[in-house]
Amino acid sequence: MMTKKHLSFNRLDLITDSELDELEHFLISDATPDETMPIDLLDGYFTALIVGPVTPSPSLWLPLVWDMSGGGAEPEFESPEEAQHIMELLMKMKKSIVTQLSDSSDYFELLPDTTGLEDGEVKDLLIRRWATGFMIGARCSGVDWSPLLSDKNSLFLLTLINTLSIRPDDPVPLPTKEIRDIWRNMDYCVIEIDKFWRPYRQQEQARAKGMDLATEAEQTGRNEPCPCGSGKKFKKYCGR
Repeated sequence: MMTKKHLSFNRLDLITDSELDELEHFLISDATPDETMPIDLLDGYFTALIVGPVTPSPSLWLPLVWDMSGGGAEPEFESPEEAQHIMELLMKMKKSIVTQLSDSSDYFELLPDTTGLEDGEVKDLLIRRWATGFMIGARCSGVDWSPLLSDKNSLFLLTLINTLSIRPDDPVPLPTKEIRDIWRNMDYCVIEIDKFWRPYRQQEQARAKGMDLATEAEQTGRNEPCPCGSGKKFKKYCGR
């Protein structure tokens, strides 16, 4: 079980250390399928979803949390209240990563670095599972990462993460020194990949906002306030 050093968040809507521990316990409990993501792999998975071109809806990413094999297995919750509570913890964890990326332009704390663990084999496993989660997130259904593959620098950073990931066809285990050398620059890799995709996300958000405004405009009376927020009547602004 991991012992976290800290998470530098004080806001009530972001996950606390005790909540992270609670989620970690649930993910490895008998209530979840064998292929459920452990907490460190989940952190890498969420990170990839957040820094990628678009953030897929929970209906796309949640099934893989419970069953990485894609078989569709689900946890057995004791009650609807427990299911809702665990979902809230998942969303809090995800939001905490978003906030950390938003609050810092040059440093990003990765979960395996918050454990206080320095044991070679254990730390290496946490690192490699985090990278595995990131690569699963990059391949998540509904997310197209192909533009990044055409950018030499960004492709190199993604390749570094993929090198750390656990793959069935690994010929030999990676030496600890190689793992730690790559991991030392992992926060930089995440931040730079986030920067690459930021314009794509902004375009997607603008497109979605335009679609929302168009839908709202269809439902707006000509004498009502314009949905664009201008303060003018719809008929004298966007409804002309």
